[in-house]
Amino acid sequence: MLPDLSFSILETTVYTPNKGVFLLDQHIMRMRESARQLSELYTVPCFSCTDVESDHVRDLITAQIDHCDSHHTYRVRMLLSHTGQLSVQVTPEPPTSNEPVLVLDCQPTRTDSVFVRCKTTHRLVYADAVHRIPEHYAQGTQVLLYNEQGMITEGNIANVAVSMPDTQTGQMALFTPPVSAGLLPGTMRQHLLDTGQIKEASISVDQFKLAVHNRWPVMCMNS
Repeated sequence: MLPDLSFSILETTVYTPNKGVFLLDQHIMRMRESARQLSELYTVPCFSCTDVESDHVRDLITAQIDHCDSHHTYRVRMLLSHTGQLSVQVTPEPPTSNEPVLVLDCQPTRTDSVFVRCKTTHRLVYADAVHRIPEHYAQGTQVLLYNEQGMITEGNIANVAVSMPDTQTGQMALFTPPVSAGLLPGTMRQHLLDTGQIKEASISVDQFKLAVHNRWPVMCMNS
């Protein structure tokens, strides 16, 4: 059953003085694709992308940055309501914390929902997974989801890549699960794939546990 249209499509990125807004065009493309998928599911017109154009979005962000100290780093949130209203929020980027703790979920998650493929403020799938994190873990701990076939998908707020032996080269490499496993196709994930810094492969729960046992690196990427 679909939720009512009180949610928004969401994109989050970062502004830095040297590089501007990171991967903005990719975020805009994903917002438009999310709007297309969601509008096909509802029986009323919704999520018009008239305002979701690169120049307009840049103008909205620049207008807010101009009222801030442009020498600082900012988090940029773009929200598209079901009525087609686009809003931008610019806030100071929180200080970098320690490496996130990532705990494997205790049960599989159905990943055939459009709210997995599209980033929105309707996050029930991820909220349920977070609630399953054991209480003794520190606040801010992330949960790693896996699907009903026992394959790793993503964290509750991040895509992941796991260091494993590359069967083609015999060397260690970072692998991220394919979108077909059921996950949000993150912009940073795609950037790292496009630049050859990570590879794509199915990752089972057992393979992830082996990586953890061997202390092989696991990368979390903003999704």
